[in-house]
Amino acid sequence: MIPGLQPISLQELKALAAPRHWSIEGHLDEMASLTPLRGSISAEHQGSILEVKGKFQTIVTLCCDRCLSEFNQTLACNTEELIWLKGNGPKPNELNGSSHSEDMDALMECLDPLGSFDPERWVFEQLSLQMPLVKRCGADCPGPAQQQPSAQTTAVKPEGTDLDPRWAALQKLTSP
Repeated sequence: MIPGLQPISLQELKALAAPRHWSIEGHLDEMASLTPLRGSISAEHQGSILEVKGKFQTIVTLCCDRCLSEFNQTLACNTEELIWLKGNGPKPNELNGSSHSEDMDALMECLDPLGSFDPERWVFEQLSLQMPLVKRCGADCPGPAQQQPSAQTTAVKPEGTDLDPRWAALQKLTSP
């Protein structure tokens, strides 16, 4: 756990009447990283919306999906999110006149207005979204390791030995 990023009650955020700021420096328990996660986030309670902004980065070690070698990847995030503070998503008339009414489609996340906001969890989710779907070590990736054929695999069975009947059709194609 990163010191200082404990969950905070949404009612406490509302009582602040100003954005709450956190400085981030440390390692996330759920995500191993080479360098400490560094940056900042802020959360502001705006009635029925929680506006969260963050800018942070770290370096993680990934395994290439193609050649299986390890490589380092920078994960950087500079984002903001609007979180709806009621049971289900907003109804069209609930945001009329709000400064965020044009962003109604962006309100995908919902929190219980009597619950809490966990800044460390939010940071983890944002970094997880920055992870590449296909992990490649680079443009010069050598690809899968090529195995040299061993003497056992190159040995040809003598004629007349039992062959699995499912391979018989293929054997006919490869025979001269």
